[in-house]
Amino acid sequence: MMQNVDDELFDLVELAHRGDKDALMSIIHLFTPVIHSVRCKTKYDRQDDLAQSIIEIVIKKIMSYDLTNTLDFTSFCKLRTHTSRIQIKSCKAQDG
Repeated sequence: MMQNVDDELFDLVELAHRGDKDALMSIIHLFTPVIHSVRCKTKYDRQDDLAQSIIEIVIKKIMSYDLTNTLDFTSFCKLRTHTSRIQIKSCKAQDG
């Protein structure tokens, strides 16, 4: 089921890259609950500005996302494992 959401999101990003504004709005709609949650954790007079800033960032990230160099799940896991090892070594070096 998660794969279908991933596929749908990938397809929407691809359409957004081609200029489909409805696809872009659909992606933003997918993130609306998270945006609302973050928005509610700030002062009332800053909530609208924060929400707008987040939406702008999401749009920039969508439009700059490189669809040709996406990782498959196995490569992603290897990257995460490698990154975690580097962080652990860095922490040990700082402690030692």
